Amino acid sequence: MTPASTDPSQRLRRVATYTTAGLLGVVAGIIGLLAIVITRHQDTLPRLTPHDFYEAKARWEANSPPSYDIEIGVTGRQAAVYYAEVRKGEVFAATRDGEVLSRLRTIDTWTVPGMFTTIHSDVVNLERHLAGTADQSTPQLLLRGYFDNQTGAPLRYHRTELRKWGPNVEVMWEVTRFEMVK
Repeated sequence: MTPASTDPSQRLRRVATYTTAGLLGVVAGIIGLLAIVITRHQDTLPRLTPHDFYEAKARWEANSPPSYDIEIGVTGRQAAVYYAEVRKGEVFAATRDGEVLSRLRTIDTWTVPGMFTTIHSDVVNLERHLAGTADQSTPQLLLRGYFDNQTGAPLRYHRTELRKWGPNVEVMWEVTRFEMVK
């Protein structure tokens, strides 16, 4: 009689056991990765419609404070933290990651009216697609976000440019601080 370690049937059972355990481990790993991906990419922001945008903009125009401090965290290709002090509707000070901004276009972008201007250009592209008037150069966008119920100020905004080739381009920003100043 041969020892169990050299018995071909024992060796075959051992290989089958290790193979089964390995496959089960791979399957469990794949399921775990899928759970992580689904959880991380589960978007809790509501879709942003043109109606939502125009309604929020009208609220801002009716209820906007003349003076406020705002801080916005941006993620995506150009991640940064922006800060602006607005007094009587004019930018008093503005920074990007603590560095003073000097270009007017960049300064104005991170005021509430500037954020509405940015979102508006995306909403116009969305409207073109909805109306069937978009051409090939009009980006296909998925917009998500929400606005303050009282003032209409944009609080979170997520823009995804859906591309046929290559990865989708995403940019998201969130107001991390908004204080009205008297």
